[in-house]
Amino acid sequence: MKSLKIVLFLILFSAVKATAQYGYGNNYGMGMNRNMGTPNTQQTPKEPTPEEIEKNRNERIEGYMILLKKDLTLDELQYIAIKNEVTTNSKRIDILLKSDLSEEEKSNELKSIQEKIEKTIMGYLNPAQKEKYQLLKTQKPDKKEEKKKKKSQANPEQGQAKETETEK
Repeated sequence: MKSLKIVLFLILFSAVKATAQYGYGNNYGMGMNRNMGTPNTQQTPKEPTPEEIEKNRNERIEGYMILLKKDLTLDELQYIAIKNEVTTNSKRIDILLKSDLSEEEKSNELKSIQEKIEKTIMGYLNPAQKEKYQLLKTQKPDKKEEKKKKKSQANPEQGQAKETETEK
């Protein structure tokens, strides 16, 4: 009877020791808390604040405007007028993309906004700048195709899969 008590005591003692050492039940693993003081929860990505959205939009627009100013040699009046138009329509596009419209309606509305932007930009440009702008527009799709080619070369398996899908 005494040997049975000793065996049970040893089993109980080893179970407690294993729990303390390996942290069963608390996900600490190997007896250490690897969470750096935070609870063991997965953090979901937070939505950007309106200020962050506005900042990102302004950065995109500023990059686009610098490109136009450099390539088309815009003067200050043209620069300000075109930037105001692009900023206004960029906000409209963001609102449109968040709306509950169908994809087809969104696509049609996006096309009309883009056409309006182009007409406005063309209205501010002189004939030489209009030619340069048309060249920029034709080069833009080529740059997208180059990026796709670079991606397919970096990931040949994905590139081949996309090519077979488009061929069908």
